[in-house]
Amino acid sequence: METAPRNHEPIRVLLIDESAVALQGLKTVLSKRTQIAVVATACSEVQAREALRSCRPSVVVLDVHIGHASGISLCETIRESHPQVGVLFFTAMDDANVLRSAIAAGAQGYLLKTASGDALVTSIEALAIGRAMIDRQLTRQVMGWIRDGVRLGPHLSLAGSSTEDLKILSGVAAGKTNREIAQELNVQPRMLLTSLRRIYRRLRVYRKAQAARYFVKYEHELLLGRKHSGRYDGSSIAS
Repeated sequence: METAPRNHEPIRVLLIDESAVALQGLKTVLSKRTQIAVVATACSEVQAREALRSCRPSVVVLDVHIGHASGISLCETIRESHPQVGVLFFTAMDDANVLRSAIAAGAQGYLLKTASGDALVTSIEALAIGRAMIDRQLTRQVMGWIRDGVRLGPHLSLAGSSTEDLKILSGVAAGKTNREIAQELNVQPRMLLTSLRRIYRRLRVYRKAQAARYFVKYEHELLLGRKHSGRYDGSSIAS
């Protein structure tokens, strides 16, 4: 069985979680392993981006949500700007739709926080040599997708989206102009346009009408109870 090289430098790991307690716990577990070096920790998206630039990790371990930011979106950014870096989600969310969104965003690993320390170490080592790892509790679901030939649809990428992105899409679906949406969110129109372009890339669409359709479908499925990301709240979108 292929394993991480032992005669080379330790695997450089960046840990990202909104909980400082969780970060300390992870760092304690991983610091006992000589083959792994925790080079940085981050509690926010801003800290994570800075650590990516300055610490040169080979594997990033992150949660699906980082405060109000989306770990899924951050994963996409990492895979686009640092394609050599492996991304492992370590989360309590066992939602199949979030898993599919993580895979669509480029993550190579998805592990539930019920996993043991040994399982986390094994997953990090696997990503370091280019392998993929999925929590054994979710393997049956993934195999079912493969068996059924399920394709990762763009609208599924909304699972795990940040509250701000969902508010933007809500405004788009309501037919509001960019200026109106920017005023409601209290951001500069130029910043809103940057966010819209990022959302369009994520959904693989090119026009507002297409993005609006995906949001409406996502919201409809959510109301029917088929999506439970754990963070989305329709009332917050309207506020």
